[in-house]
Amino acid sequence: MAAHVTQIAIHEDELGMRNLYATAARTEVEAEMMASVDASNQNRDPSGSGWTGIHVIKHPKTTFADAGLRLSATTDVIEPLMQRVRNFFSGLPHAPDDPYALRETDAYCFGFDETCFIKLEVVDDLVEYVWYEARTENAVHLSALRKSLCAIDALSPALIADYWLHATGAVADTAFLDAYFNALSTP
Repeated sequence: MAAHVTQIAIHEDELGMRNLYATAARTEVEAEMMASVDASNQNRDPSGSGWTGIHVIKHPKTTFADAGLRLSATTDVIEPLMQRVRNFFSGLPHAPDDPYALRETDAYCFGFDETCFIKLEVVDDLVEYVWYEARTENAVHLSALRKSLCAIDALSPALIADYWLHATGAVADTAFLDAYFNALSTP
């Protein structure tokens, strides 16, 4: 495992752009992905640089908690692959005192750094949502991420929704997962 990381800090725009959802939410997830793609196309600035409006991603109503995904079981399968990083920050990097930033000191975040991690959103002793980042060409890190996603899928069938790549697919679909991780590892 890599050197010990004490905090993962990301820009607020990166929060929740790559998600793992319960497969039971497939219809909701695919509809939201289509809405996101449509909004991106409709709101693209005519100059080609940026957008004129934003689309706020909506989590599906169906969650891993509905499927009974236990926090302890999930951490047990991820922690051997990716170290837990309790300090998590999402906000404006140039404004460390940002009052709207998300700061956690006991986060269920596992990873190597801000380019490759998994974040669990929990309710009591259940995992509600899972999201992650994969902006690395490091094959070892991507392999650990893939193994972690597959381990979660073994506990509760899971679906990827990647809003950066506009991709959705079941983790259990090996052809999709191979193509997806190939796209992640290509600069």
